[in-house]
Amino acid sequence: MELTKLKIITPEGIYIDDLKVESVSVRTADGQVTVFANHSPIVSTLLIGDMKYELNGTSKYIHLHRGILQVSKEQVKILTQRLYEVDEQGRRLK
Repeated sequence: MELTKLKIITPEGIYIDDLKVESVSVRTADGQVTVFANHSPIVSTLLIGDMKYELNGTSKYIHLHRGILQVSKEQVKILTQRLYEVDEQGRRLK
């Protein structure tokens, strides 16, 4: 399976820097979007909610407080004001 690079940036700095993942799912103003490697380029506004990314067959979840999604063929970039890790039910981990 081809991988895409995930980068998440907050005002405090880079939270995830080009981590190679299988997929990224986020809530955008246009609905739920799942991105895989070589996805068509898009730019969208993110809504408050949980994102999911798949890494080595394992799902990881992060709660995002709005932001911007920018997708290119090589990278999924997320710019957000605030975030924190959550479990599958959306409960805060840290």
